[in-house]
Amino acid sequence: MSDTDQAEPHPVEPYRPPMRRQHTAPRRRGRWVLKTFAVLVALLLLLVGAGLLWAQGQIDPSGHRGPNVAVVIPKGASTADIGRILSRAGVIHDATLFGLYVQLHGSGPMFPGSYTLPKNSSYQSAISTLESGPALIVDKLVVPEGFTVRDIGEAVAALPGLHLSAEKFVAAATDGTVRSPYEPPGVDNLEGLLFPATYPVQQGESEIDIVQQMVAAFDEQADAIGLQAAAARLHETPYQLATVASIVEREAKLDRDRGPVSSVIYNRLRIGMTLGADSTETYYLRLTDPKLIPTAAQLDEAGPYNTRINKGLPPTPIANPGVPSLEAAASPPATSYLYFVEINPDGQLGFASTPDGFVQLQQECQAANLC
Repeated sequence: MSDTDQAEPHPVEPYRPPMRRQHTAPRRRGRWVLKTFAVLVALLLLLVGAGLLWAQGQIDPSGHRGPNVAVVIPKGASTADIGRILSRAGVIHDATLFGLYVQLHGSGPMFPGSYTLPKNSSYQSAISTLESGPALIVDKLVVPEGFTVRDIGEAVAALPGLHLSAEKFVAAATDGTVRSPYEPPGVDNLEGLLFPATYPVQQGESEIDIVQQMVAAFDEQADAIGLQAAAARLHETPYQLATVASIVEREAKLDRDRGPVSSVIYNRLRIGMTLGADSTETYYLRLTDPKLIPTAAQLDEAGPYNTRINKGLPPTPIANPGVPSLEAAASPPATSYLYFVEINPDGQLGFASTPDGFVQLQQECQAANLC
C-alpha cells in the first residue's frame, strides 16, 4: 500500500466528563420555608407578648384606682359569678380572665356579703378583700308597739347597708314559713305575735331570721305574762287574747287606759254586743292602701274586720301589742264599762256604762274638738 493510500488518522478529542445539572429550585424553596417559619414564629411571639401585656394590664391595671363602688356577693356565688359581678361594677375589666387567674393561683374561699371596692382594681387586691370577708354591719331594728307586719317590713327594708326586703319579710311572716305556738291551726299570719322591741340585726341575717327572733321574743313575754293560763281563766284562746291586746294597743294611747279598754271589749263580747272599734276596719282598709285615712262611709263598709257590723273579734290581731296591752288583755279590771271616747288632746279616754253616759262622753269629745 502506498503512502498515499494510507488513511489520515482522525483527531482525538480530549476527555470531558459529563456535565451535572445544578438543582437551584429546591434550595430556593427551602430558604423560603425557613424565612416563612421564622416570620410566623416572630408573629406568634409578638402575639403572645401582646397577649401577656394585655393580660398583665387586666390583672394589675395601670393608672389610679377609681371611685369606690358597692358590690354584693350573694351566698353560693361561683368564681364565674363573682367575676361577672366585679366586672359589671367596673372593679375588674375581664370576668373570664379573672376566673382563670383564680384557678391558676389557687385562691382561698371568697366570702359572700356587701363590700366597697375601688374601680380599676388589681385582681389580687379584689381577691384579698373578698377572702377577708365583708366588714360586719350591725344595725338596730326599732319596732314600736302597735306596728303591723307591713310596718315592720318597711322598717327592716330601711336598715342601711343590709339589703333586706320588706316584701320578703312580710312573706316570711304571713306564709307559714315561721310559725308561733300561739297560732291556731289554719292560720299562717303572725300579725299580733311579733314582739315590739329593739333588735340588733347584723349583716348576713335574713328576713326569716328576723321574724324568728321576733316570734321567740313574743313567746318569752307571753310565757312571763302567763298568757296560756289567762286565756283559760277568761274562757278564750291565747290567740284571742293576742287579738284583744292588739285592739287595746290601737285604741288606747295612755297606759292607764289600757285596762279599762280591755274590760270594755270583754264586757261587750260577754253580752253579744258588737265591739264597734274603728281600728279593726281601718286595719283592713289599709291592707290595700297603707296611707288611707278612712271616711265614716268607709268605716261602715261590710267586711270581715268591721266590728261595727260583725259580732265578736276580728279574724286576726290588727297590730303587734307591747307588754302593757298584753297584760291588760290577760288581766282586765272588773268594770261595767261598755263605751269609751277620747275626751282630751293627750289621748285620754272617758268611759261609760250606759248609753246616756256615752252621749255625755261624745259631748266632751266635741267640746275638745276631737270628734
